[in-house]
Amino acid sequence: MRNATIAHRYAQALLSLGIERNNQDQIGRELDRISLVFRTSRELREVCLSPKFKKADRKSVLVEVLKRVMVSPVTRNFLLLLVDRGRVGSLIEIVEAFHELADAESGRVRAQVSVASSLTEPESARLKTILQKLTGKKVIIEQQVDPSLVGGVVTRIAGKVYDGSVRAQLATLGRGLSR
Repeated sequence: MRNATIAHRYAQALLSLGIERNNQDQIGRELDRISLVFRTSRELREVCLSPKFKKADRKSVLVEVLKRVMVSPVTRNFLLLLVDRGRVGSLIEIVEAFHELADAESGRVRAQVSVASSLTEPESARLKTILQKLTGKKVIIEQQVDPSLVGGVVTRIAGKVYDGSVRAQLATLGRGLSR
């Protein structure tokens, strides 16, 4: 809980700064890019998180990475602040909290959609329309292919699961037949 609270506070501060400067969407995209680099680069995580590296070394490595990833001064300064405060280990949680707060601020909601095979553009648009009517908010679909699904769609949105998979339909049918 403590890490979630800390992540929320840092995310809120960064979002407030982004709103003040009207670049919160840009900051969100930059956080996604650096988060991806952080998750995929074991070496970067080791340098940023290991106490065997001096703070100055961590910052210089991060500055070089940020030059390649191309982030704004606001995002750069925020990430360097995380190094100063020893909070880089919370980066992924901070990014997630930032997106949750930014989405709430903008009247958006994210839907994690699991499908057996990728949705076509018309299917995705139709699902988005249905979810927008259901939630009353703008929906951002985050699609994941799950080969274990025979067919259908499983959607997680705002803490709720809508299971329209063939597996769930067969289970419902089985329960109905066993009565």
